[in-house]
Amino acid sequence: MDTAQHNRIEELYYEMFDMLMAYARSALGNEALAEEAVQETFRVACQRPKQVCESVNPQGWLVQTLKYTICNMRNSQQSARRLLEKYMETRGHEASFSEDHLDLHILYKNVADTEEFKLLTEMVIEGRSHLEMAESRGISVDACKKRAQRAREKLRTKIKL
Repeated sequence: MDTAQHNRIEELYYEMFDMLMAYARSALGNEALAEEAVQETFRVACQRPKQVCESVNPQGWLVQTLKYTICNMRNSQQSARRLLEKYMETRGHEASFSEDHLDLHILYKNVADTEEFKLLTEMVIEGRSHLEMAESRGISVDACKKRAQRAREKLRTKIKL
């Protein structure tokens, strides 16, 4: 990214941040997840500065990127939710996240105390963002995303056994 592209993306950030946050907040219903979505949108913009800066409508490019980011976040949460539900069903329990959080730990104490299960329940049931989960663990957001990915993979493996 050259200086002109950097400056243009910075201008777009100041121009569009509030509107993108409002959109993400409305779509996700969670301030922390909305902030994460907007940050991810600008991360993508920084990875593709030429596309953003040469776009006939860079503001529209950012909005569209935010829409895709929100869609990806929802898909990730739904995937984790389905995985937890499937795991619970394989253990002979009704899959319901309306149960008291403590009940989940009683029902699934063989895995409930694992870091993987805690991470997925925080993401799916509590709706916590990667940033919130990373801060509570004292790790980077990227490390938290990788741990969530590995947790889903580990739970998938347990379900297949």
